[in-house]
Amino acid sequence: MNFSPALLLLVTTLAGAGEEAVSLREHFPLGDGLSWRYNSNLGEVKSSVLVNGDRLTIDSRSRRLDIVQNYLLAPEGILLTSAESKTFLYSSRRTYHPFLLRFPAEVEIGQTWEWEGKEVVDRKTIIVSRVEGKVENRETITVPAGEFDCLKVTVRTVSDDGTVSRSTQWLASGVGIVKAEVEIDAGGVSGLLISLLGFDTYFLELLEMTGPG
Repeated sequence: MNFSPALLLLVTTLAGAGEEAVSLREHFPLGDGLSWRYNSNLGEVKSSVLVNGDRLTIDSRSRRLDIVQNYLLAPEGILLTSAESKTFLYSSRRTYHPFLLRFPAEVEIGQTWEWEGKEVVDRKTIIVSRVEGKVENRETITVPAGEFDCLKVTVRTVSDDGTVSRSTQWLASGVGIVKAEVEIDAGGVSGLLISLLGFDTYFLELLEMTGPG
């Protein structure tokens, strides 16, 4: 299935006129060779970016969970095209149709955005999902890497397999994710596995960020 990512994206602005406009691309930097190290409830997490034109990959590794996310940079924003996850018990790959709007290119404080589409899991299971994101406000937070002025962004995902996930992310300009908290209430067998493995809650805090080289 091939979709133009521009055709099926839906962005809804609820903010009033005159609100502060911010660039989420600046708050979610994806330069080639950037890397981050986090402390999390799953142990230390190391993430890095590989860029190939307008396509890029974020590779996140920890002792218990590896995640590889593939993105497309488009005029609409940062689009998630596919993701792979791997634990010591199972692995899976998801593709998104249309591409999932991870972050719009530019938003206002208080603005929301929406995406609705299909997640194809391991080329056989189709899940219909709806994502609602919002830039809540600005907050100054302190993590092991220091103090940062952040945008607080919340995302809620509801899927027709009974899974509901909620995430709160604090994004700093030029740095990216400084802190994140995720809760997953998954249905079916996958929900049982997620709960047993302790992946139903996830949090991380930035330890350091490094540039290329």
